[in-house]
Amino acid sequence: MATNFFRDSNQHQSTPVPNSPGINDSSHNQKDLVKTPSYYKPDGPSSTQTSELSGPIDTNGTGEISNQTNLIGKTILLNDQQCYIKGKFLCGTENLYALESEKPIRGYSGHCPKCNQMHVVFNDANRGFYASVTSIHDHVQKQKLNNERLKGRITTDQLPTVKNNLPPLDHPILGKNKGIEGDSNSCYMDATIFCMFAYNDIFDILLHMDVRSTELQKLQTILRENIVYVLRDKNNGFVKRDALFHLRAQLSEATHDSSFKEMEKDPSEFLRSFEQLFSFAPLKTIVPDQSPKPDGSNITTNIIWEMFDANPFNLPSTNIASIFRNSLSEIPAKLAMIPPFLVLMAPRHTRSQRSYRYIIPDRQITLDNDIVQLVCLRCNETNHDKTTPSDFFFCSDCYSKESNIRPTTEATIVCYCNKCIRKDLHPSSSSDTWHSHDLRKIDIKKHKLNLFAVLCIETSHYVAFVKCQNRSVQQHQWLFFDSMSDRKYDEQNISLVDKVPDFERWIDDAERDTDRFFTDLDDRRRQARPTSQKFDEHGMRQLRLFRDGAFFFYENSNVNYQ
Repeated sequence: MATNFFRDSNQHQSTPVPNSPGINDSSHNQKDLVKTPSYYKPDGPSSTQTSELSGPIDTNGTGEISNQTNLIGKTILLNDQQCYIKGKFLCGTENLYALESEKPIRGYSGHCPKCNQMHVVFNDANRGFYASVTSIHDHVQKQKLNNERLKGRITTDQLPTVKNNLPPLDHPILGKNKGIEGDSNSCYMDATIFCMFAYNDIFDILLHMDVRSTELQKLQTILRENIVYVLRDKNNGFVKRDALFHLRAQLSEATHDSSFKEMEKDPSEFLRSFEQLFSFAPLKTIVPDQSPKPDGSNITTNIIWEMFDANPFNLPSTNIASIFRNSLSEIPAKLAMIPPFLVLMAPRHTRSQRSYRYIIPDRQITLDNDIVQLVCLRCNETNHDKTTPSDFFFCSDCYSKESNIRPTTEATIVCYCNKCIRKDLHPSSSSDTWHSHDLRKIDIKKHKLNLFAVLCIETSHYVAFVKCQNRSVQQHQWLFFDSMSDRKYDEQNISLVDKVPDFERWIDDAERDTDRFFTDLDDRRRQARPTSQKFDEHGMRQLRLFRDGAFFFYENSNVNYQ
């Protein structure tokens, strides 16, 4: 804390009190102490000072000291000096504390700088000074946060816990100190967890999967009961940073990678850790025109799909569906099964340099024969064989009778090609078979993947856009989440969940007139003014969506993956 000054009525010069939160005519308040760091600097300790209080301090339920707390008779530490709080009183419109330091302070006589009265009797008037009640409380709170870092966090047993199996939220919980509170370098994990669990259950299998090792059980319990269910609690909706601290510590232990505990990492590393620890990789791909081998050795499994698109024509913008198709063609690969979800990672040349200046997130991706590979269960022909009609069918009656023919891997979509259906299973001469069997054409296009979250990065800070869905009435709205939207005492991050009412309109405008839309963004970005003057909060979020989108989360509403 910077040295503060106030003028003693008996002096002709400003005199410093040792790191004292001083007073002035405009009075201090908590808002004065809230400041945003120089673009999301890491939440590191800025002081090694400690606060010594002889007795408990009341709080207002949020961990912050309330203005009604009485610190009279307590001793606090200001710039390595013990200062005893002798009294509390109202001078004009400001509540003040009278403090006496352990050593004399040059230029002070124990008189109030606002009214020149001596409100209390000091043992030594040269050691007496005054400070606003709010600023002293803020000072003690900051030191309390420093103590947490120096002495360690609360234990897992002390974390807020919800054991009930809560479903995803269907109504937004908005405001500051909602969502997940950011910790040191944790924004990549905060934003990813918010995308995965706050308003969607597609990843809930990770919360309930049977695991044997004690390490994984601890990790799963913290994620489930101290983070996800607390986040979904409609009466709270706020996960404090201590829970993330313990999750990161347990993840470091489970993966034997200590960097998870404190280092800034990438969401892909976090998601890959789940793939590794829980063997959770539902996205399965195969080389075109190959049949799955019995041991599945030619099936590639992933939890996310890292897309590749070199953008050879140096286009300024594109959309996610196009990148996804181009990426599959370039490898080449096809989906070996209908995925329950897709997490698509935008192509980039380096960690921060993107292949495209702007990317439009398609609100829906429709699967088709160019994306998904079907393999006939009888002859192993694929829907990409140019000599075979692309229509494939499923017949439950025939499938149950052919007990000797079963899929060789879970990645196989059970189906028969048109030739096998007509020639072997349902010959034209057997009209009864055609009418009595439950024959269904495989319609891949009925599977539509819907966007439910976008994870964005600028420099080294991650934020998210997430869809809040009320499925019972088929309504939804888009939200913006930032675990470090602001900062308090230069120590404590303030999270934010806010509505984004224009999310759909932004995408409509970008899709309707792409060149004009992004030319306008470019023109504003080129202006010789600070970014905060070129874009208001609304415009800044729009820029983040199209410029900074890095991970795009899609769900298949036709698949129940619980």
